[in-house]
Amino acid sequence: MRFLTLASLVFSLCCTITVGFTAENRFAKEWRAYQTWDKANNPATDGIIAIGSSTIRMWSTLTQDMAPLPVLNRGFGGAKVADALEAIPFIVLPYKPRIIVYYVGDNDLQNAEADINKPIEGFTSFVTEVRKTLPKVHFVYLSIKPSPKRTDAWPKAQQVNAQMAKYCAADPAMTFVDVGSTLLDAKGVAEPSLYKEDNLHMLPTGYARWTPVLKPVLEKLWAAGAGK
Repeated sequence: MRFLTLASLVFSLCCTITVGFTAENRFAKEWRAYQTWDKANNPATDGIIAIGSSTIRMWSTLTQDMAPLPVLNRGFGGAKVADALEAIPFIVLPYKPRIIVYYVGDNDLQNAEADINKPIEGFTSFVTEVRKTLPKVHFVYLSIKPSPKRTDAWPKAQQVNAQMAKYCAADPAMTFVDVGSTLLDAKGVAEPSLYKEDNLHMLPTGYARWTPVLKPVLEKLWAAGAGK
């Protein structure tokens, strides 16, 4: 007989409870795939999860890049802040994470007319909702990145980043990490060589610039017992 640890048993129960997202949700297939993987692999709780749009989902080496930290990638492509909110009970809370790495908002700022309040309010709502169940969790907010495809939206993204830096600085359970500026050239524009042909998603060389910025932050937080 195979004996499960208490943590694994609790995790399996959480996954069983949280399969009830609506069939019409455009991310249902991706979330269900994560839940299926979780049931088969019983990932540990009390670790670090990264949630976000395709920028996170396509960071295929994230777990290896952050090793030996226990980082689990739970990104889903095309996510907007409203989608991140809906995902909370399905691919956030079951893991009972100590630290949540958050990258959402890029897709809410697709042009110069976009409302900067949308990604800001989306994150604050995300924090409020998660804290109802996980009051001690530490949030790591990754700045919205520039991209050659969305140059018109970059000034708006910079405004959001500036406000989020202040917001996180005022809360000891939050950390703002500026990963976006690592992708800029000497003229302050996104380096095309770091992006795929769509001029939006990053190549491995782009993620290689993020790793030495993000990993030391997570190592320091983990060592200090953040989220316990």
